[in-house]
Amino acid sequence: MSTVTRVILGVVIVIVFVAVGALFYLSTNLNSLIVEAVETFGPKVTQSRVALGDAKVTFSGEGELSNLVIGNPQGYKADNAFTLGNIKVVLDVGSLTSDLIVIKSIDISAPQITYEFSGSANSNLQQLLNNVQQYTAQGGDSEEQTASSDGSEKKLIIDRLSIKDGVISIMTPLSAEPLSTLLPAITIHDIGREEGGSMVSDVVALVMSKVTAAATQASGISIDGLKMKLQDKAAKMQDKMKGDVSEVLRGKQDEVKNKLRSLLR
Repeated sequence: MSTVTRVILGVVIVIVFVAVGALFYLSTNLNSLIVEAVETFGPKVTQSRVALGDAKVTFSGEGELSNLVIGNPQGYKADNAFTLGNIKVVLDVGSLTSDLIVIKSIDISAPQITYEFSGSANSNLQQLLNNVQQYTAQGGDSEEQTASSDGSEKKLIIDRLSIKDGVISIMTPLSAEPLSTLLPAITIHDIGREEGGSMVSDVVALVMSKVTAAATQASGISIDGLKMKLQDKAAKMQDKMKGDVSEVLRGKQDEVKNKLRSLLR
């Protein structure tokens, strides 16, 4: 065997060894890398706490995310806005190396959603949506974007996204205890298909707007209707306070009169 042949074989063996090592590293660390990426990128988009319990993704393109929690924005009482117990994802593996990533399906089962009416945005879900839109308008964090070879951000196409069996807890100043109702099923097809792909932040904004609209519909409470009820409740409380104050003043007047009478006797 010539020296050149030995060198070539040696290089090939080293490359194969490195490739096998890389595949082993990815296979054992891919899930933890996904959790880390979600918990790092998520808060930048939502401006709230984001935590992911577990990720199981295979090289066939099928994956499952468990216990994804999106915290409430600042200024709201409940700890979390979303608790997503199970998310199943099917990817087009061949698209992962291109500038356009295709996701065949995303199925979200039994999400727990807290819909809290208060704040300058009128609700926590609207505030989250505003935060996402603000992030999108600013162009996101250039250091954190998933970039293609020419430096532009990769885009997504999602063939089908579904949300089912969700429950909404509705919190308003009109009730001490949250009201629970079912979230209507949501199915969105061909996200980003017509545009030739959508940015991740745009997809998040679209889904948030759909969830907010469905939650509003399910709650049966419009923002204007809620404002009218709050104003009515405030007026009644004001009238009650006036009555209580008048009652106290009348009581004090009677007490003073009785003391004066006792002194004049």
